[in-house]
Amino acid sequence: MNADDLIAFLQTHFPDAFIQAANQGNKFDVRVVDASFEGKRSVQRQQAVYALVNDKIASGDIHALNIQALTPAEWDAQSKG
Repeated sequence: MNADDLIAFLQTHFPDAFIQAANQGNKFDVRVVDASFEGKRSVQRQQAVYALVNDKIASGDIHALNIQALTPAEWDAQSKG
């Protein structure tokens, strides 16, 4: 699995999201910006992403995953900051 594969996989579950990913081997950093995260705590947002990739972690395709899950407003504010 590479970053593009992970993005494509996550995009099927977050079709309206802006998703970025980078990897070194099977260790990934991913940013998911989606309106569905509105009103959810950071842990809940990360759990939503982890739930989707659990099988890929179990299989070893993903060894480590660093998740940044943001709402569009948070991403906009962060991008301007």
